[in-house]
Parts: sequence; structure tokens; C-alpha cells
Amino acid sequence: MKVVGLTGNIGTGKSAIMKVAATRGALTIDADKVVHSIQENNKEIQSKIGKAFGKEVLLPDGKINRPALGPIVFSDPEKMAELESIIVPQVRIDIENMVKSTTEPFVMIEAIKLLEGGLKDICDEIWVANCGKFLQLQRLIISRGMDEDEAFKRVMAQNPQEEKVAQATSVIDTTGTLAQTHTQVNDLLDELLAHLETDTVQDDVPQTSLLPDIESPDDAEVTEDVAAVEVDETPTVIDEVPMELPEITVRRARPSDIPSIMLLIHKATGGKIQPKRAEILQSLSDRGYLIGQTGSDITVIAGWYTDKGFAAIEQIYVYPTETASTTGMAVLNEIHKTANELMAEAIFSFMAPDTPDFVRQLLVDKGFGSDQVDNFPRVWREMLLDIQPIGTEALVYKLRDMRIN
Repeated sequence: MKVVGLTGNIGTGKSAIMKVAATRGALTIDADKVVHSIQENNKEIQSKIGKAFGKEVLLPDGKINRPALGPIVFSDPEKMAELESIIVPQVRIDIENMVKSTTEPFVMIEAIKLLEGGLKDICDEIWVANCGKFLQLQRLIISRGMDEDEAFKRVMAQNPQEEKVAQATSVIDTTGTLAQTHTQVNDLLDELLAHLETDTVQDDVPQTSLLPDIESPDDAEVTEDVAAVEVDETPTVIDEVPMELPEITVRRARPSDIPSIMLLIHKATGGKIQPKRAEILQSLSDRGYLIGQTGSDITVIAGWYTDKGFAAIEQIYVYPTETASTTGMAVLNEIHKTANELMAEAIFSFMAPDTPDFVRQLLVDKGFGSDQVDNFPRVWREMLLDIQPIGTEALVYKLRDMRIN
């Protein structure tokens, strides 16, 4: 059984994803409904909430008055954190019990606080529903009937969506049509269910011992003449089956790739760089981004541009690192091809002090060198002074020996 955790801020389309999963045989667990059940039925939690927020948040029968509690916690982050400290531990216990008792092939847990509340620890994969704040506001106003001020408070009260995207196994872009969202979800579920079927087949295969049957000393005569035993020392030859390598694709990045770009940069830098969506969107308009895919996975991102007869690579991110020599080289080859077609004289690549050694080696393997700037033609030196980021080292790949003095 697989457990998929589904998260994303309010109004990002999680419910639509859950409905698709339910039609594919999942046990779907809505953490909000679990919270409601606790508030309705758990006397101990009701009492703690009443003590923390006052009797006005309780109904005469002791249940939680949600319309009274909502405005208090959504307008004050500290009070929201206090409410979560009371109720989240019980939510996790109840959900864990539901997961343990199910016989369904996989489970999908929908929770806004999936990553913050510890539920991610019981999940095999983390899926994030993603869209912009403006679309979130529209959905809350149109679909849920909230007024604009209340919708704005709800959206702004939650942790940044980028933090969720950065921890995702898969990101589902819900900015398009409902049909487009369904297509993305079904593709992910196809892959998930295929893995489940493979695991089941492997579990059902009987395990045959590779050792010959050995009789017990009680049942057979034991000989001490070990040297008399003939041993066949002829090496066993096993036919090698060629491994099918994943297809490598290099293409220009699209706005719909932004969540995946953000996630890859986060992973490639060990979380040191957590770019914002707006920053990536601006970068897409300022320079070209090439994406390298290994199979269906985006594993390489390179930001580059051409200007005044030169090309410059400003960013290269690779994750996982073992795809550098294959997909990474394919991306560099595409940059080389395009720069050559544009009659560029050279390609510069700028190395920051913390650039991983394997990225530098990738460039060296391609033919980039760290020639001294003093040996460059005058036009090249002037170009470097104009475009080289402060604190970086320039590696250069000469496309042609044009010397403009």
C-alpha cells in the first residue's frame, strides 16, 4: 500500500485532485473533515479549546462554534498556532488509525498542514496542488461565497506556497482547465498504480534457494576426505541484457514548468536557494531557460542568454548529480548549437564560489577553459566587464577565432 500526501494552500484545487483519486480506488482522507469530527465529538479537545479561546467559541452542548472561532484564529497567527498545537496531534492519531485499518491499495491524505503537522512522516509521496494567489482568491470568492476581505485573510494566513512546492515529490499545476488538472493527476496515478502492481508481482514470486539441498549429518554419512570432492571451477557465463537508458529531452522552459524549476533548484542547492515564483517568471522573460529531462523527470536547468555576439550561461542546476554527464551534457550541446547558429564568438559560463565541483567538471569536459582574462581579445574583455557577476569566475568556450582589436 502507498500513502500519498496531498497539500497546497487554500483554493489551490486539492478537492478536484481528491475526487480523481477516489475514482481510481483510493481511500481519500480529508484532514479538514477529521478536524471537524474531532471538534464535534472529542470532549477533551473541546474543553481545551474552550479554555484557550473563551466560552464564546463553544456551543451550549460543548461543541465548537466554528463561525466564532474562525475569525479569531485567521486574524492572529499566534492564536492559529495555539489552536493547531491543541488539535493537530489528535488529527495525526486519527488519520494514522484510518490508514492502518484500510484494505484499499493506496491512500490519499489531503491536508493544508501536511508538512507542518508531521503527517508527511507516514507518506510515501508528497503531491502539491499549485496556483497563484489571484486564482486562489477568485475560487474562494466564487466557489465558497467568501467576501473579498475574508478570502484575502484566509490566503495570507497560510505559509508560503513555495515552501510546499520545494518539498514536493510531484507538483500539479491547477491554473488551467479542470480537464488539464485531471490529466496530470491521472498520469501520476497511472505511474503510482503501475509501481504497486510491480511490487505485488515481486512479492508473489516464490523465493527459491540458490543453494543445493544439503543432507543433515544425521541422515547421511559424513566423509572427512574433503579433498576428494570434485569442484567444477569453470566460470559461469551470464548473458548480459543491455540496460534501456531513459530518453533525454532538451527543451525551452515554459511558465507551467515554474513549480518544477523551483523544486529542482531547492534540491540541487540543498535548500540554500528557495526561489520565488515571481523571480523565476521574471527570469524566464530576461533570459532563456533550457530544461533537460531524463525520461519524464526534469533533472537539469540552465539559464543563459546571448548579447552582442556572445553567449553567457548564468545558472546551471543539476539534480540528481549522476545525470550531469548525460542530460547535463545534452543541455550544453544545445546551448553550443544555438550559440553557434547565432554566430556568437564565445560562450562564457560564470562560476560562483559555491558551484559544485561536478558542474565545473561538466563544463571542462565540454571544453570550457579558465583562460586568463588578460589573454582575451579586447572585445571579449570589455564584454566580460559588462556582464560578469561580481565574485564569479569566468570559464570560456571559444566558438571561433575572431579577433577584433
